[in-house]
Amino acid sequence: MNKSSLLNSLLKLHFGYALIAMMFLTSCSSVAQVASTRVEDVNGISYYMHTVEKGQTLYAISKIYQCDVNDIATANPGSDQSIKEGTLIKVPVAKSKIKPTAVVTNAESITHEVKKKETLYSIAKEYNIDINDLVAANPGSDKGVKKGQVLTIPLKKKVVETPKPNTSTRKHMVVPGETLYGISKQYGVTVESIQDANGGLTTGLKAGQELLIPGVDAALVVAPSGTLPGKERPIEPIAIKGDVYKEKYNIALMLPFYINYLDTMESRDKMLREVALQMYRGSLMAADTLEALGLKANIYAYDVLDDKSSITSALEKSEMKEMDVIIGPTFRDAMTDASVWGAKNGVHVVCPVQQPNKILLNSPNMSKSVASSPTQWIAIAKHIHLKNPKDNIIIIDSKNIDDRRSVDAFREEWKRLSGDSLKNVVVITDASSFNVQEKYAVGKKNIIIAPTNDKKVIGTLFRALGEGDITVYGNESWDNLEVINVSNRNKYEVHFPQTSFVDYNNINVQKWIEVYRKKFKSEPNQYAFLGFDLMMYYGMGLKQFGREFPNNLDHIKVKNLYAHGFDYIKTSNESGFENQYVMIIGTKDYTLVREN
Repeated sequence: MNKSSLLNSLLKLHFGYALIAMMFLTSCSSVAQVASTRVEDVNGISYYMHTVEKGQTLYAISKIYQCDVNDIATANPGSDQSIKEGTLIKVPVAKSKIKPTAVVTNAESITHEVKKKETLYSIAKEYNIDINDLVAANPGSDKGVKKGQVLTIPLKKKVVETPKPNTSTRKHMVVPGETLYGISKQYGVTVESIQDANGGLTTGLKAGQELLIPGVDAALVVAPSGTLPGKERPIEPIAIKGDVYKEKYNIALMLPFYINYLDTMESRDKMLREVALQMYRGSLMAADTLEALGLKANIYAYDVLDDKSSITSALEKSEMKEMDVIIGPTFRDAMTDASVWGAKNGVHVVCPVQQPNKILLNSPNMSKSVASSPTQWIAIAKHIHLKNPKDNIIIIDSKNIDDRRSVDAFREEWKRLSGDSLKNVVVITDASSFNVQEKYAVGKKNIIIAPTNDKKVIGTLFRALGEGDITVYGNESWDNLEVINVSNRNKYEVHFPQTSFVDYNNINVQKWIEVYRKKFKSEPNQYAFLGFDLMMYYGMGLKQFGREFPNNLDHIKVKNLYAHGFDYIKTSNESGFENQYVMIIGTKDYTLVREN
């Protein structure tokens, strides 16, 4: 693409033409949209026991539980004709796609129907139970499970008593920009209960108004996203400036397009431009999907490079204060400037690429979409502890400061999970040689933990591994590290964390690629999938929660993501959100396989 055509294709976005169409209803509904917390066994089948609320239909209930309306109708004869308020409806647990977080009061187990591509490990993780307990409850399942197979999910150890409702109340002073929905999330009560306790609130909320919050223990107030990691202090919600719901939203992409540098670009700049174009095209693909789902928004694109002037110029645009989400920039300094500006102007900023968690400090209205290296190694520790808790763990410590952070993260998480301080450490003082075999244990799998990108250390490690039942875990970059040959990858079942993984055997991925090729006459790479998934996630956030979405990052529901997952954690009240979703990729029979 020449300079002129690229410039023309991007400039029209600066005028914010609408890509998506939808109208929002801003009135509060009186119909409950929360799944039941009660599960019961009826004739050997597990059901969510749902009490019909005023105005609810069978179809609405099916959407709450994410299952086919016909499955509910079959379990409740006559319900397809009519249902009344207060009626008890049985929803088959095995047919529901919601995560089974219900409180069980009268059952020691529930059932689960195996879905396509599910494994025993993924099912155990979904229900937060030990895989050995799952196998014990389903003899023969350790040899594999098939789609449609019904498994017994043991929950005896998870049974808890349903707490008695607390009838105490708490007062809340409404501040500018607060919404009834946001307040209900803050205190863990329903919108309807707040309305009932305050005369219906038919005229809406006003700043300075004092509300009665029913059913709340004043000492146990729960914030929208729970409590801060490792702390008892509840998370303070992000203050939303202006209206929560808008007729049309504004989303900005700040990426390094290098519009004015096409004739003088270095190889690094060309690579970054290709990343930007791929993300941009993927975002437009998501815009088409969001349009079909009913969102209405303007998409803007800005050419932001690694210099002060480009980010300053973009933030000074007249339309910027009307933005609801900014995806980018990709450079550290520009990202810092954008986050400061976003916090001041009430605009959420998304860091779309790998950056240290320091970028989130003092940036409460920012989310980082890629898990940090220490977070990835915490995920590996959890994975190994679940899969190989009794095996021999050997850590390679290269003494590099960045590697050491990952080593410490793994060791601390392992100690938290098992109480084992893991003294089985090989400290590398000379990258040319070291003996890892002296740490091997006979009769156990030897699992090598090597959080390093040092090619000399990695090369020496694989020459020294020798024979035996050995599995090696490395960094995210090991995916395409040439220093590890194909034979060694397979022999030692090389594993590594990934924050994105495209399954090219998936028929839906193949269809998406075909559409991309026809639309842009080019081949998509991982950054095209990144652009699509980010636009889909935050677009659906706006669709579901309006501008209140930063307080609901862990509740956004998106079905069609192709390469990424999202599991956001608020790092502190003064800082932003980190996406802690990590996939563990393993090597088996010369093929990469996702294991979680």
